[in-house]
Amino acid sequence: MPLSCGRARWQNPRVTRASKLADVENTRTIQPERLVGPTFRGIRVTVVSGPDMGVDAVLAITRGIVGRSQGCDVRLSDPTISAFHVELHAVDDQGAIHVKDLSSRNGTRYAGARIESALLPSGATLEIGSSVVRIQLDAAVETPLPDIHSFGELRGRNGAMREMFSTLQRLARTELSILIEGQTGTGKELAARAVHDASLYGQGPFAVLDCTAIPSSLAESVLFGHERGAFTGASERRIGIFEAAENGTVFLDEVGELPLELQPKLLRVLERREVVRVGSTTPKPVQVRVISATWRDLRQMINHGRFREDLYYRLAQARVNIPPLKERADDIPLLVYHFLQRLPSNTQGARAISPEALQELMRREYAGNIRELKSAVERAAMMAEGAVITPADLAFERILSGERTKAQGTLSSPSATASVGAAPNQPLTPFKDAKRTLIDEFEKDYLQRLLHRTGDNLSRAAALAGIERHYLRDLFRKHGLRSDD
Repeated sequence: MPLSCGRARWQNPRVTRASKLADVENTRTIQPERLVGPTFRGIRVTVVSGPDMGVDAVLAITRGIVGRSQGCDVRLSDPTISAFHVELHAVDDQGAIHVKDLSSRNGTRYAGARIESALLPSGATLEIGSSVVRIQLDAAVETPLPDIHSFGELRGRNGAMREMFSTLQRLARTELSILIEGQTGTGKELAARAVHDASLYGQGPFAVLDCTAIPSSLAESVLFGHERGAFTGASERRIGIFEAAENGTVFLDEVGELPLELQPKLLRVLERREVVRVGSTTPKPVQVRVISATWRDLRQMINHGRFREDLYYRLAQARVNIPPLKERADDIPLLVYHFLQRLPSNTQGARAISPEALQELMRREYAGNIRELKSAVERAAMMAEGAVITPADLAFERILSGERTKAQGTLSSPSATASVGAAPNQPLTPFKDAKRTLIDEFEKDYLQRLLHRTGDNLSRAAALAGIERHYLRDLFRKHGLRSDD
């Protein structure tokens, strides 16, 4: 049975196939000790009026979608409802349901007002198309929590991550196409690589195609290859990414950026499992697994006509969503220690962090998610004064990353403060002056730390900083830090 990535899909009973009874005689199942996770409440959707009046669907999940598409959790027949119309998310601790309209054609209304995103009480009624539906929180459900803290290079003890690891492990044993959704920096490519490594295709290539970087004039050639002379500049035959990944995995990164005119051609490859090179008429069979990733909501793009619905179903035979770091802040200590352990052994740097510095990292916001956290830890470790990262090291790390902080111990000057990180109503220093001041402050503090770390040895300092000795010597003299060789 195909996996549904934890999504309990409901369909109208009139179109659901009759289930078959399994023969369980003489069969004994041994249940392992179950780790109990947090309880959650599902969502009940009742159609009060409209073409599907009387439909009453209970979703044993915290998040579900209502629409006409077969990929929806509650599928209705009302022609005025969009393919993916509205997303419902149970917020149990507030006794409410978060309602998000998926850029539907006719909108979602509550109490007569059109809404895009709102937190509504359980029992609220929504107008979607020409239908009216009542949404309610259902009875609490106790969930088993998998005892898995990693998958490939991914790490996490958070309940949502452990559920995801379990799902990815099961999906790796199948040949289903997987769509991985998540914000930038959450680890979508790491998840794809982990699935590849644990799958039957793990010994084959893992070919990555960044869909944001495909030149429109060469898109078909990149995907499917070309024959010699197929177009101007085609001086030799080239294989495309599908042939390059034979017996392996094709990873389509940011698939939501794929040009609309190219989407039916990709769909044809996925359906027929064969490619035709540009300039050829001979199809060539390919045996690959396809994993794709996106930060966009493809369901909204389908509603707007910017992504093909049939291609979506081919790519998203299974969907996995990676939560952003702000929803799993309890994983930050685990991730920090993991990043410190993975620093190259031949590189100088801290391998531990003080409790105060760790608390500082946990208080920060990370728009870049795991990628931003990893960069912050690595910068702080490389430039730490000692073997343990301290809050002062983190303050200096923010200067390295281009940020200014008002924390005590951070360098500041009247001119720089007036231009960087100051209140909007304070006077601005001319751009060139503010920039020069900030650079001078950074250079002097960096060089002082460099001298301390290298014992005043110019050759070692140049090697650690990655710059030429003569240039570093000039910088030392400029800031009055060193006058001789």
